[in-house]
Amino acid sequence: MARTDFTEANGYILEEQGSVVIQDLLANSAVEAYARQEPMASRTKTVPRFVADAPAVVAEGGTIGEATATLDEIVLTARKYAQIMNVSEEDLNDNLVDVLTTARREWASRFARKFDNACLGVNVAADGTDTAPYTSLYAAINWNTNRIQTGGALSYEDLNNALGIAEDSSKFDAANTVWMAHPKMLKEIRGMIKGNNDLVLPDPLAGTPGSLFGFPLVISYGAATSAAASASPAGNPLLIVGNRQMLINGVRGGVESVVSRDAEFTKDGVLLKTRIRRGFAVADADAFAIVEKTA
Repeated sequence: MARTDFTEANGYILEEQGSVVIQDLLANSAVEAYARQEPMASRTKTVPRFVADAPAVVAEGGTIGEATATLDEIVLTARKYAQIMNVSEEDLNDNLVDVLTTARREWASRFARKFDNACLGVNVAADGTDTAPYTSLYAAINWNTNRIQTGGALSYEDLNNALGIAEDSSKFDAANTVWMAHPKMLKEIRGMIKGNNDLVLPDPLAGTPGSLFGFPLVISYGAATSAAASASPAGNPLLIVGNRQMLINGVRGGVESVVSRDAEFTKDGVLLKTRIRRGFAVADADAFAIVEKTA
């Protein structure tokens, strides 16, 4: 097999859109796939948030009134996720499998799940570190009015009440409403029946999770409570519904990698360094409801 040449890998190489690495990223993160993306050209960015009353009818020639408006801003701060992986040169030369691509795909999948948990399920205040890089949706919502704790099995009423909370929000938008569920919630939903004994999920055998009440249902491996951001949170599984445009994903940089032999020259080793920079903020927590399975 031909020797792998790294002479052109002196700088970071950005993953192309549509690559298998990016596909794995989107498949493992509901935030990456569905949240509103905000490009960032610097480490921090302010996003204006404008709220005003509705316009009034004005007679021809009449005086146009001024809106009672509130203008504030949301601050996005990009955090860098990075890691170095040691790869044996023999594995690169001997295997038919593209070892570097496999490593990047695994890295992207793990990042995606941890990023979702940091954005959706971490239950402590943001400190800007790996523990709580952002204020998560779970930490931002009103626990008294926007969170439903099951205390047992998930019920049809839980789903209906959660959607009702989202629909009552001034930010409700049917075109952008989405459900995000931890995989452990799917078993609960698959076996759930309505009052007429019809399944809530009409086709449990479909290739995708489907929809609830006509709104898309997507998987988020990070949608579970956790005291620190994790790719495999062990807390209570969550089911989230709301306006996806109220989740802001600050895109400072894509998945990019660089390869070096220098540090591992004496061991015939190769170092693969991969990184991504992301910011996150909840624009309006009242646009969401969270169902938390507590038992």
